[in-house]
Amino acid sequence: MIQTWCDWFQIYPMVSSDAMLSPAKPVVLSEGAYENGPEYPTGPITPLLVRRQAWWTVMAGGSHTYGQNQMWRMEPGWDSTFETPGALQVTLMKRILSGLNWWELIPDQSLFASGVGSERALNAAMRSAKNDMALIYLSSQCHAFIQVHKIASKQVKATWINPADGTRKDAGGFPTGNLTGKPFPDNRVELFTTPGHWEDALLLLEAVENK
Repeated sequence: MIQTWCDWFQIYPMVSSDAMLSPAKPVVLSEGAYENGPEYPTGPITPLLVRRQAWWTVMAGGSHTYGQNQMWRMEPGWDSTFETPGALQVTLMKRILSGLNWWELIPDQSLFASGVGSERALNAAMRSAKNDMALIYLSSQCHAFIQVHKIASKQVKATWINPADGTRKDAGGFPTGNLTGKPFPDNRVELFTTPGHWEDALLLLEAVENK
């Protein structure tokens, strides 16, 4: 069980550290920063910061607990906070992950050739144990070079997913440099840029069936 309070930018390293312990045990971020909380020295907890906390937790190999300021204080009107933007976007995270074999995903920051970021703007990645899928979270408007050759197929299909509303956008298809018949793979790297006007983004990479 982990508590970060105002140090929400420490979530990934804290969860990752516990997730890598042996023997493996469940890791839960039990209390991060509460949506709409006004008392944090780092500033108000916006829906973007709610998403960052949730996706960093999952990407590091943990489970996330969402909190809302008015709800935990039981202030007047607390029961109207079930549909605040952050709450709905954490629910959306569940729907996005439920559409994938999420239990096969393992943290893998080596997918970044560059552009991993740090602390408040950390980017994070996971890949499947079979290397046929990767899910990458870009926590801000940014560029990142991704090692698509880590996907075990000749081609990879890329799809953008907006973690704020679930919108999907085709990001193209790319050769990986794998399975070419050459003695050594080409180790292909591709540049991806967060779609315009999105505060953050998910990038889904899927192996295209080899023919």
